[in-house]
Amino acid sequence: MSGDTPSRILLVAKETTLRGLLERLLVARGFVVVDGGSGRDTVALLGSAGPIALVICERTGPGLDEVALFEEIRRHPEHGRVPILALPPADPECTVHALEAGVSDCLAKPFHPAEFVARVERLAGPAAA
Repeated sequence: MSGDTPSRILLVAKETTLRGLLERLLVARGFVVVDGGSGRDTVALLGSAGPIALVICERTGPGLDEVALFEEIRRHPEHGRVPILALPPADPECTVHALEAGVSDCLAKPFHPAEFVARVERLAGPAAA
């Protein structure tokens, strides 16, 4: 990744071990990670988050499911066109629901870290802007 200002990624991951791993992978590639919290926290955060290059969503907490979160992001006036990378379980039905809700790409768990980084860079890297 190159450029003067690192791309900011909003990361929503309920499972703390996975969140830590994803954050380390992203930071190592030069991204700035913004903790998206739970689904409700994420929606509230969008108004004050500043520029976001990509939203990555693994799982939300109680109160707002992932599909509802994707729909909320798509309706947001400032961030409605930001790419979303969903990390659903390896279940085709979950992937279909995420794609129908407007995500840009899905990467089913479990996945290889190199594939995760490649998809993130495709969606949020300088060429994606």
